[in-house]
Amino acid sequence: NPLLLTDVTNVVKDRNGGGVPLFEQVIAQHGIIKLLRIPAAQAVHFSNTEVKKLEEDVKLLGASGLASARLDPSGHKDNAAWLQSPLSKMISDDLRKEIAAACGGLPGDLLLFQFGKSKLVNMVLGSLRQKLGKHLGLIDENAWRFLWVIDFPLLERNEQGEWVAAHHPFTSPQKEHLHLLGQDPEHIKARAYDLVLNGNEIGGGSIRIHQPEIQAQVFAALGLSEEDRRNKFGFLLDAFQYGPPPHGGIAFGLDRLCMLICHADSLRDVIAFPKTQNGTDLMTDCPTEVSPKQLDELRLRIKT
Repeated sequence: NPLLLTDVTNVVKDRNGGGVPLFEQVIAQHGIIKLLRIPAAQAVHFSNTEVKKLEEDVKLLGASGLASARLDPSGHKDNAAWLQSPLSKMISDDLRKEIAAACGGLPGDLLLFQFGKSKLVNMVLGSLRQKLGKHLGLIDENAWRFLWVIDFPLLERNEQGEWVAAHHPFTSPQKEHLHLLGQDPEHIKARAYDLVLNGNEIGGGSIRIHQPEIQAQVFAALGLSEEDRRNKFGFLLDAFQYGPPPHGGIAFGLDRLCMLICHADSLRDVIAFPKTQNGTDLMTDCPTEVSPKQLDELRLRIKT
């Protein structure tokens, strides 16, 4: 596939940001740096104006912007300068060359960068890749291609830099990574999996933790005290006393599968009674006002 994503976080980290303050900031905040490479044959279709339009598109997804660089078409493949990029004024020659090598960049290629929190970066670049694939006619709408996504991280950092569960706190770590609990949370992989069809997630699940000692280690990695564990998950800790068997599961998004079968552009096209963004139902005018009697039954009151 010509639209390949490359993680250059470690390349940038090894060069301490390579003179780019934004890169240095992302590394300090435990973020990631990824790029989408558009080969020269397709990159010629994107003027500076069109790249700006792509930037506006990703801002709608929550990104702060879209950094770009065009590799000089006249340059040697190992020494192509960056054109039309504010990054070119700051980045060191060594880092520029290493980034090009990491993504297989060639003269005339267009590089589109996203950096920051991993969850946002991956979502933005994934959506952008889908959009560009359609725009360039690279997606065969009549083909059905499935794949399994595995090796998800068990933990990720939140906005405050704290470790949180990437899926949920009961997802089992991969067996070969159990020794990393309490030592190296960043590199622990989860026994989680997603099923993807034509770039769309249609199912996902995980293997659950069934050993109390492993669950205790995961809670400790999340910074939960004994009191927090008992208050939040006392029912689960009690259940462990009865020896739950190994178990897991998967949930399918049948509505999204229907969307793909119908070649629809939105889930709204295949859901009988779609909700609006604020959760209202236009057909039944729900939610309606709550009566005082209903509040009394639940011993609730509205405080304004």
